[in-house]
Amino acid sequence: MKVICVPLGPVQANCYVIIQDGKALLIDPGDRFKDLKHILDRNHATLEAVLLTHAHFDHIGGLDTLLEEFHVDVYMNPLEFSFLSSADLNGSSAFGGYLSSIARPLPVHEGENEIGGFMVEALTLPGHTRGSTVYIIGNTAFTGDVLFQGSVGRTDLPTGSWQEMQESIAVLKTLPDDLIVYPGHGPATTIGQEKSWNPYFR
Repeated sequence: MKVICVPLGPVQANCYVIIQDGKALLIDPGDRFKDLKHILDRNHATLEAVLLTHAHFDHIGGLDTLLEEFHVDVYMNPLEFSFLSSADLNGSSAFGGYLSSIARPLPVHEGENEIGGFMVEALTLPGHTRGSTVYIIGNTAFTGDVLFQGSVGRTDLPTGSWQEMQESIAVLKTLPDDLIVYPGHGPATTIGQEKSWNPYFR
């Protein structure tokens, strides 16, 4: 499985292209992704679906533009369906914008999901937002803004909760040490590395 990370948008949210056996998933299109078709063509892959870890503006900003070119399904936690059309919930209003998406997402179910030919384990881990979802595919975890290298997501935005974040951290600590973590911002890490020096894991 190949994972390509492309930071997009004004706050450089990580967008991921996951490629295996000629199929591709895309996670968190935060802004217009000009090189996506080139990446897919170069890897002889077809985009099968889009996954959203959560629905803040910096992770969904390129969603509608992408769907104009690629007519694929969008999957996300149903707890955040309403974020797509609410500038307050998706956070864009706090930055002087009013982002709204016309996407009609499909629900990701807790546990195993078969999406676009990939087996995707979904874990709802609130704290940053009420529907923040970690996707585990093979030996990789796409954590959105739940977990970063050396830190965790902020909890002071709408539907955020420090108590829920602490509970989510407790779940993350039970995952295998060698699980590779691809966060919503910043460099990749592993669960083991975070256990050893992330102050929020102590």
